[in-house]
Amino acid sequence: MIAWVLGLNRAACEVAGLSTLPWIEGCARLAQAFALGIAGLFAALSSWTLFHRKQAAFAAALLLITSPLFGFLSLFATTDAWLLMFWSIALWSFICGISPGLQSSFALAAGARADQGHWAYWVVCGAAVGLGLLSKYSMGVFVVSAFIVLLALKRAFSWGPWLAAAVAFVVFLPNLIWNATQGFPTLSHHLEISQVQSLSPTQWSGLSAVRSLGEFLAAQLVLIGPFALLSLLFWLPTYLRGHQTEDRVKLNLLWWFALPMLAIVVLQAGLSRAFANWAAPAYLALAILAGYLWTSSGTDAQRPSVGRRLLWLSVALGLACSALMIYGLRYAYQESSALNIRAVEKLRGWKEAALWIQNKAKAQDAVVVAEDRRLLASLSGYLGLKAYALDEQNRRNHHYSWFYHFSDQRIGTDQPILVVLVGQADTQNLINRLQAAGFREITAAQAADEPAIPVGDSGDKIQAFWATR
Repeated sequence: MIAWVLGLNRAACEVAGLSTLPWIEGCARLAQAFALGIAGLFAALSSWTLFHRKQAAFAAALLLITSPLFGFLSLFATTDAWLLMFWSIALWSFICGISPGLQSSFALAAGARADQGHWAYWVVCGAAVGLGLLSKYSMGVFVVSAFIVLLALKRAFSWGPWLAAAVAFVVFLPNLIWNATQGFPTLSHHLEISQVQSLSPTQWSGLSAVRSLGEFLAAQLVLIGPFALLSLLFWLPTYLRGHQTEDRVKLNLLWWFALPMLAIVVLQAGLSRAFANWAAPAYLALAILAGYLWTSSGTDAQRPSVGRRLLWLSVALGLACSALMIYGLRYAYQESSALNIRAVEKLRGWKEAALWIQNKAKAQDAVVVAEDRRLLASLSGYLGLKAYALDEQNRRNHHYSWFYHFSDQRIGTDQPILVVLVGQADTQNLINRLQAAGFREITAAQAADEPAIPVGDSGDKIQAFWATR
């Protein structure tokens, strides 16, 4: 999904004349803001469908759109924005599909039959779940949450959810077929980034687990703001002691669309590692809950005046954090003497490397071959330059090695090739390696007095060679 989005986004930038270097970074990320805006809109629609309170719907959307989570995700072209968009659409259509069951939950307990909801809502829900799975496999947790809600409402065997499941399966089926024919490489990739190998008794460390869990939990206070999370935590005991009402049934639904995702990622953080954004979909439901809490009348903790203050404090804090991220990260990137921030340092040098490679390749009309997927992505993203992936062991563990594998290309024996590697290895060792890979006439592409181009946060540098096949 993210590849399709970036491809369409780049095409739109080219049509608009914004594909040159001064504009391409901002233009390529515009779609992220669109996806996050849609996510906020459908969160508001979900709140309205459940409670029919304009203030609660407005509060949910405002809390999300101004949150540090949305501010951070708008800075990077990642899968999370699209996951959140499809999750929010699926949540709204699911609520619309089961809303007759929510209204008549007590009647159901007495044996009455609830309406099924319009079939179109279930089709939209299934399509959104399928597209969400194509964006990120975390969308599978939506299915878990939905099934729990359906069981609680005694709707698990009604036709609507099964229609949605069938549509989701059809949308996701091409991905399943491709994975099955290729040995499930995306599963291997997810196991790699989750570091499940650290679960072995020899590698798992209790101290590391506590540190990882603490870092993850601390980050959650920032993502949607401490006021929302702390308000919900203080409200939870009162909520659990409350009586069964129509609103409570609806609130239960929202809790079930938040807690499973949070529980899974908290467990992951304790067992191996979890990035702060991995639980992001849970905050759609939590924002709706916070909006409901802050705009409801009742106990002192729920007085609308207190809720309004908490909402505007959250908005102010969220905007301040977002501004700090936008301008602080920009300053940290541009000023080498500034505080080192890992997320910034990982991005350093790739644009300069891509420009250098483009100039070298144009001078010799050379084919570009690179091993590092970050470099391949930079060449494609900044310049639209087609480069081929060097993958000597034929692991095919990322997009470029699957679809632009160098060994799959037919290249003439006299065609100049610019081979670009990233690392800190000795030059002669790299030449020996390229010779073993079948390259001939290998010479250094960088002049002796040409400064090295550092990239990333690990002290790596660009090492380039001219070669032929």
